[in-house]
Amino acid sequence: MKVAVALRGTWAALRRGLAPVLALALWAPAAPGAGTASPAPEDLASPYPAWIAAMKNAPRGPFTRIRWFCRDGEVLPPGPFACREHGGGYQHGEWTGQVRQLRERGYYIANILAGTDPAAFLDAEPVVDAYAQLLIEKYLINVDDGWILRRARNYRGAIQAEDENAAGRALLTEMVQRSEWIGPRFAALRAGVRLLPHGTPTSAVQRMREQAVVLADRDPGFAELRAKIHGAPDGADAGRVRDYASRLPQAQRAPYLALATLIDEVYRAEPMAGELQRLADNYTAAPWLQALLRDAADALGPDSDAPSRLAASATLLAQLRTHLLRVRSSAVRVELLDLGVALEREFFRAAGDIGPQLAIATRRQRLDWLALAGDAAYGTGLLNTRLHQALHQTVHQTLHQTVHQTVDGQEGDTLSLTAYRDLLRYLGRVPGWGNQALRMQFQSSVATLADIEPRAVHFIPDQLRGSPLLFFSRVLDGLSRDANRLAGVHHRLFGRDIGVGFNALNPGLAQGILHTSVNLDDLTSLRADGIYLLPETVSDLPPVAGILTGGEGNPLSHVQLLARNLGIPNVTVDEALHSELARFDGQRVVLAVSDSGLVELSLWDASWAAIFADSRSTGEVLIEPDLNKLDLSERRFLPLAQLRATDSGRVVGPKAAKLGELRALFPKQVSRGLAIPFGLFFQEVLARPHPGGGGSLFDWMQASYARLGQLPAGSAARNEATERFRAELYDLVVATEPSAAFREALRQACRDTFGENGPGVFVRSDTNVEDLPGFTGAGLNLTLPNVVGFDNLLRSIARVWASPFTARAFAWRQAHMSQPEHVYTSILLLESVASDKSGVMVTQDIDSGRRDVLSVAVNEGLGGAVDGQAAESLRVPLDGGDVRVLATATAPWRRVPDPAGGIRQLPASGADRVLQPAEIAALVDFARVLPARFPAITDERGAPAPADVEFGFVEGELRLFQLRPFLESRRAQGVAYLQGMESRLADAGAIQVDLNQVPRGAEP
Repeated sequence: MKVAVALRGTWAALRRGLAPVLALALWAPAAPGAGTASPAPEDLASPYPAWIAAMKNAPRGPFTRIRWFCRDGEVLPPGPFACREHGGGYQHGEWTGQVRQLRERGYYIANILAGTDPAAFLDAEPVVDAYAQLLIEKYLINVDDGWILRRARNYRGAIQAEDENAAGRALLTEMVQRSEWIGPRFAALRAGVRLLPHGTPTSAVQRMREQAVVLADRDPGFAELRAKIHGAPDGADAGRVRDYASRLPQAQRAPYLALATLIDEVYRAEPMAGELQRLADNYTAAPWLQALLRDAADALGPDSDAPSRLAASATLLAQLRTHLLRVRSSAVRVELLDLGVALEREFFRAAGDIGPQLAIATRRQRLDWLALAGDAAYGTGLLNTRLHQALHQTVHQTLHQTVHQTVDGQEGDTLSLTAYRDLLRYLGRVPGWGNQALRMQFQSSVATLADIEPRAVHFIPDQLRGSPLLFFSRVLDGLSRDANRLAGVHHRLFGRDIGVGFNALNPGLAQGILHTSVNLDDLTSLRADGIYLLPETVSDLPPVAGILTGGEGNPLSHVQLLARNLGIPNVTVDEALHSELARFDGQRVVLAVSDSGLVELSLWDASWAAIFADSRSTGEVLIEPDLNKLDLSERRFLPLAQLRATDSGRVVGPKAAKLGELRALFPKQVSRGLAIPFGLFFQEVLARPHPGGGGSLFDWMQASYARLGQLPAGSAARNEATERFRAELYDLVVATEPSAAFREALRQACRDTFGENGPGVFVRSDTNVEDLPGFTGAGLNLTLPNVVGFDNLLRSIARVWASPFTARAFAWRQAHMSQPEHVYTSILLLESVASDKSGVMVTQDIDSGRRDVLSVAVNEGLGGAVDGQAAESLRVPLDGGDVRVLATATAPWRRVPDPAGGIRQLPASGADRVLQPAEIAALVDFARVLPARFPAITDERGAPAPADVEFGFVEGELRLFQLRPFLESRRAQGVAYLQGMESRLADAGAIQVDLNQVPRGAEP
């Protein structure tokens, strides 16, 4: 069969990617600037999941027939050497029409490696998503009994193992030659070494975990053993599995006994010394590498104890990653990565052997093991270089504070309990770092494949639980229990104490229904009385009672600042706790988070009623705009040069007013801008007649609010009537057509401010009910980025005018307003700036409250950190001391302005460092002079408040985009129950902890 001429050109181009020769591409073409392909909204009710289910049971799976795919474009029936006269080729299955359609929609399934051009694949735009989906599919095949290949594995000729191994090795060999894969994408590269066929055995540890999953899925009675194998494995698990199998009928025992044999293989004492010596003998051109391998071999001999093996395997794993670039041969680089997989297994085995010794290990030994587990996590790609160094620097600096002294006749190295708890709290971030490293590489692709196969959501958690961070978390949990016992405090999860797994972002006390399965595509379904477990921070979150997040995000995003201001508790939750939370889905719970980060999540009972009654006495946030100050008579377009901070709430909102002040003080740091004042909003919108008659739109608003106030508060009738009113109000405002006089005056003002052919502008809502002394309102209203062209600008104005009346903004704000009809929208048109990086700075350590430390969150591109992206998070001392790294940026995308208008998303670099030292110094310099030069920033009591500053950098030059007060919840700070959680910490600084002692009560 000759391929049609019309198709040959397309297929010839596709041959240059990771695909079967002359088959369809392994990825669907993405729209320009769109990054990865993703399903359209209508796909949510698609037949695709049913197609996947059918493929699992189809004799040929995802294939319709076997064909030879020749290098010259010929596709031939099976036969000996069919492509000999066509330049060679590969035989494998041909995709069905359903597979082709799925792939065109961005679901890259039924991947065949044979016929790959690795270089072209890695150069293609969708490589990150295509590669990630390739690995996730390999995982699904392993854990779901072949997945869509379940029966096709027996379809002769569909997949040629020899060709797949060769192609897999060729791909890995090409990847290790590229700096992005052995640098920022190392975690993804190393996952490929473990999952892709390339002529080496699959990791026995991985196979052990996967087979336990398969058995538990078939046999619910095995679930407890599966949890043991995943959570706290050791060599005795083989006996436990055999004992379980002995109670089954003879015909059912085989897969269980196979798993027991695999566990024996993992924990069998097979010293690596010989293999390391063999490799060292081969690498004669690299004496430095020979020395590393031989040093490790000496510690991994047959008589080595578990701690020695743990140290040697972790150290060599880290060294191999650090020095991989020194190896010139790409084949040797792949060989060393394979060695790393074997070393990870050795670490896993040593950690299991250490398990029984934990009960008698001193605090210092455990801290040493944590550092080694951090080395191993770095070696496997879960920590980047910067975080690895930060971990060791923090441990070293803390241990440097120890004092050698004699207490009660015994010598010891002591550390204050405060320093001990601070260290452990910092180390508690490490599992989250690993989670974010994998989310950066895989989360988008996981979400895509989860649309058609729900099991895909387990990919990242399973990689984490099979990593060195499993041992890290187990050791850290024991030390954290020890520290909490000494301090007289604890985290509590449904009645039991836990050491790690919670990281508090915002303090507060809340009750509500726990929801652990949330559809982020339908945020309108979230209720104000719900406590939600979200996979990540989302910028469009409606008001809720409490927030639990799986992804770290950052504490300076708009939604986090808003939640902090309103006293809504927010906690990041380790993946290991998600299944336990799911057990209580749909039940009423209480979430309590103290100011220092203690967390309690409990079921509701009658004892909580009095506590919540007491908490209400501390008062709610009340939004009270200064109507005496309001001036609706100003109806000129106002350049930033004419505005000052005192104009906030008078003629414009705080964005324009404070940027006008900043432009006067720091003219090089603030771009050109133009404000549309409250008076023009009133003239063009509120003063117009209401379509139903009876006066103006403003008159109708006042009458409507009066009628709503007559309905019982909290009643269904009032809620329904309020929503009808809000929806009508929004529709009326968004449909506004500005008058001809408005349009012409705006056109002239834009010419005067930006020039004849002005740049794109950010069209920003700027109301009189945000950045008030007691209410921030961060991120509630609309900003339209980089609007290009006057006609587009006109169309955007009504949308921004209407944005305070969207369901989300209205819900967050209206319950706190005393005079809700007096919401006025000004608009700031701010010249677009193509920031290389951008973020948020608060002139206070948001964790400790110290005013001599800056809190900074930053990402590459525009809008960094404000929408909840996983950002670089820093604490920067104003005295020039060491910058503390809390997280590095792991958002997979960066946003850049499109010259045609709007924003494009491009892959982020994944670099360890976003802000450079000179840029950090520029932020410090600005923060130092701000209090003296800018008008006083205060809270609702008139006390000085920290500043919350949105900034960017363009070629190293600081730009300023917004300044507001950083406001925390007085209610959360005043709740007696939360204060009680804190009270026992008062004397922590006076307690000394002997690191040479065995901690008591450290094990669960």
